[in-house]
Amino acid sequence: WLANENKMNQAIKTVSGIGMALSAAVAVLGASNVFIQLSLWVLYHSIVNVGQRWYGFGWESQLLETGFISVLMVPLLSLSPFPAAWPASWVSIWALRWLTFRIMLGAGMIKIRGDSCWRDLTAMHYHYETQPVPNPFSYYFHHTPGWFHKFETM
Repeated sequence: WLANENKMNQAIKTVSGIGMALSAAVAVLGASNVFIQLSLWVLYHSIVNVGQRWYGFGWESQLLETGFISVLMVPLLSLSPFPAAWPASWVSIWALRWLTFRIMLGAGMIKIRGDSCWRDLTAMHYHYETQPVPNPFSYYFHHTPGWFHKFETM
């Protein structure tokens, strides 16, 4: 990211385009290898580093960690999917379990230590009108009864 300021937009578009192309290839082929996964990880890591405050939330580091763990789950050079009889390494499985445990524990701790709306079971009263990208059903869920919102919060 040592590019000139005028060329920064083009650099970000290029990095994003390469990442989308590699991701599309993996999705279409249904297979990947260490080189592709590591390339995707490096591309996303560079965007997260440049993004600074906008990428300063917890999920970016979790996505980066998941992407790095995926490097351990693919063949080294072959571009073929793992056969069903060939399981992933135990290191990658335990790393994913550890990541899942930390995500679930962190989500629970935020609810316990965080805003009183979690303790009062009123968090969902506001969620549907304040979520960043509402979906078409948000309006209807927002208008459900209060007891349903309390049930959702539990």
